[in-house]
Amino acid sequence: MNDFRIYLEKHLSISDADWDIIKRKFKSDNCTKGVVLSPLGKVENKLYFLLSGALRLYYELETKDVTINIGFPMAFMSSYTSYLSRMPSDFILESLTPCTYLCITHHDLLEIYQQTDCGQELGRILTEQLFLYLSHRENAFMLKSPTQRYLDLFEEQPRLIQEIPQKYLASYIGITPQALSRIRAKLGQRD
Repeated sequence: MNDFRIYLEKHLSISDADWDIIKRKFKSDNCTKGVVLSPLGKVENKLYFLLSGALRLYYELETKDVTINIGFPMAFMSSYTSYLSRMPSDFILESLTPCTYLCITHHDLLEIYQQTDCGQELGRILTEQLFLYLSHRENAFMLKSPTQRYLDLFEEQPRLIQEIPQKYLASYIGITPQALSRIRAKLGQRD
């Protein structure tokens, strides 16, 4: 929980009284690789803060899965549209590796907004972080080559991307597994 408080306090001030409420609402948990945390068609009720491991948000087509997001440590992850709208999710959230995380239900997050002095600011920070991530991702697809998107991901998470199957990494950066193999070969990396 201390790492979580340090992360939050990079963005906002939290009194000890507010922290007592926040730490009671966020629950610590873990899972093994391959666990579906949020199934397709169910309302997302949890927002996850990943402490270790990697999560994948994706949707299924007839011939393949399309990875929308890969969450790494020290980031929030969820089928966020469903979490906010309270509508069934179009996506699946699954662990790619063993994970340790904190999670909070929608109801408990609303209580933090109401019961703490920093709650509204926390909500703003969560929304801003999601927007910045999506904007960064969109810009990467418009302005960077697949090779550069791979190199950026490798620079951000060198150890974890070695544990993630190539087909998911390829889908995340918007290419085929074969194209990722060619990029990795060109860069002198092993598949």
